[in-house]
Amino acid sequence: MSEENHCTVGIHAVRHLLQSEHQQVSELLIEKGKSHPRINELIHLAKKQKIPVHIVPKEALTRLADAANHQGALAKTVASGSSKQPSFKEWLDCLTETDLPIVLLLDQVTDPHNFGACLRSAEAAGCAAVIIPRHHAADLNSPIATKTACGAAARLPVFQESNLCRALERLQDHGFWSFGLAGEGEESLYDVAFTGRCAIVMGSEDTGLRPLVRKHCDRLIRIPMPGTVESLNVSVATGVTLFEAVRQRRLG
Repeated sequence: MSEENHCTVGIHAVRHLLQSEHQQVSELLIEKGKSHPRINELIHLAKKQKIPVHIVPKEALTRLADAANHQGALAKTVASGSSKQPSFKEWLDCLTETDLPIVLLLDQVTDPHNFGACLRSAEAAGCAAVIIPRHHAADLNSPIATKTACGAAARLPVFQESNLCRALERLQDHGFWSFGLAGEGEESLYDVAFTGRCAIVMGSEDTGLRPLVRKHCDRLIRIPMPGTVESLNVSVATGVTLFEAVRQRRLG
């Protein structure tokens, strides 16, 4: 399989990438004239791993960052056929009887800011994996997405599946209960139990869950909103839901 370079920008995201065991960094680019303890830490981490460090003009970083705020740091990673991440099927088969993971599924979340924020919340909440469609989804390697994720993309398995409904069926076959977030859901997320194996499914920014994905969810739940707004941003709704699951598990 041919190798392809991907870019991660931003001091925090690059630091997490350099500390990750699952990503291969091919080179670190630093903006010419930038001098800061956090920048120096990145250079130290890269040199410790014998990763080439190049000092480049700001314009070169800006071009590679594709409109993301690079903060003077950009790391290039190489995706190849030798990736350490298992397939979704292999990951499922490795679960033991005592594992009670939370998995987040994002149904056609296309905005890279929202996608990155969802990944960040998922990693912070201790999700075991994130599943997205292979098509009609934000680019996993977008500099904006990886910067917004603040290192989560380097620490969390993200599986790209051709058929999200089939992925849900496989999860259900392995004992997962699937909860789809929908404004018209009959149950409040505060009234359901997230203590077992959970698959939490979030819909797109504009149209929510697709009808077929909605039908494959075991339960449709909603976030109670006493205010007058009709809906929450998908990344906010993701954070609210995941941390309700975290709260329940800490109590239970």
